[in-house]
Amino acid sequence: MRLNKINKLSRKTVKFGLLLIELPKVFWFNLKILVMRQKKAVLMNITTTNEFFYLKPILNSLARDRRYLIIISADRKIYSDLKKLFKTKMKLSLPIVNLFWANAFGRLNFYINATLSYDTIVPAKAKYKINLPHSIVSKSKSDIFSPVIEKMTDIFATGQAFIQDLKNYYRDNRLDNLLKIHNVGCPKSDALFSGQVNKIDLLKEIGLDPDLPTVFYAPTWNQEASVYSWIEDILNLPEKFKINLIIKLHPGVYVDPDKKKVSGGVNWRNYFQSEHLRQKRIYNILNEDSTDFVKITDVAITDISTTWIEFYLTKKPIIFLDIPEFFKKYEFNSLGDVRNAYGYLVKDVGELDKIVSAIITNNLKLKNPPLIDEQLIFNRGKATSAALEIINSL
Repeated sequence: MRLNKINKLSRKTVKFGLLLIELPKVFWFNLKILVMRQKKAVLMNITTTNEFFYLKPILNSLARDRRYLIIISADRKIYSDLKKLFKTKMKLSLPIVNLFWANAFGRLNFYINATLSYDTIVPAKAKYKINLPHSIVSKSKSDIFSPVIEKMTDIFATGQAFIQDLKNYYRDNRLDNLLKIHNVGCPKSDALFSGQVNKIDLLKEIGLDPDLPTVFYAPTWNQEASVYSWIEDILNLPEKFKINLIIKLHPGVYVDPDKKKVSGGVNWRNYFQSEHLRQKRIYNILNEDSTDFVKITDVAITDISTTWIEFYLTKKPIIFLDIPEFFKKYEFNSLGDVRNAYGYLVKDVGELDKIVSAIITNNLKLKNPPLIDEQLIFNRGKATSAALEIINSL
């Protein structure tokens, strides 16, 4: 017991020390903000690498615009990953401070985040506090909303379904003063509708066989998610059907392997570095945008991850893995249960194998459900321009 207390105190001391080390940097940023009053100061909050890809189209433009001064606030655990992403995906080096310092800046024109999680620190002094959602819709009734929304001033709505979920959240929680809604769309999804990807080259680059069908598995991030109950069945697919398998887990599962609540107690980085998985034509996406992989995929497998929408928008067949424990705990969003309408719901490995086989051999009659594109996404392929136009006008 005493040893545990000492360890906790030691961790707190180290954490406090790391914050103190950043104090001169925070002071320097405040000085720059004060001196460069002609520039619009922007604090952009990034808590996972997944959020980086949702914010990237906006960040990439603002960081190169001399009218703006950009500061990134992030969880220290992803500092290294973010620096690499800034360098490789944007060819930039951007200043990063801890999320703790959000309220330490004397003047902010904009605070922009991609999450409304309960522990989000929203700087009170920011003139415009904008949420750019890290999902096209909420995977359940109110998954992406929390009381933090009352501290925001504006939200960049992805589509009509998102707005309905937002209004339902306000109604159910008896909240007043609905924040300003802008019909923007999803900037990250712009790339789905523009540019071509060389499927052969990309598959060769990641060590997969371009002559084989490719299946993409993207589970959601919850303790009730399919990754904990279906993972072995999914990993057996390449050998069973002679296919490529691309896997994309939520980046949150990699942050702290010791916390069962976020990772299931599994070190997923080590798990997917296993040599035998690479030999089985399995590739794990880590700290990469999924868009190009979606474009080259033949079949999608998910549970209720909103990645399914990207496959719907690109008209790819979708297999939904049944996760009954999830739906005992959470309600459906405003779209209702889309799984059997817009895909194929499977309840066991036998059903999964049957549907996979039928799809890759072209022996399955594909579904033709009512189109919901307009409900899902505003400004198809032009959301980044729409978002920047609004920011520049404020």
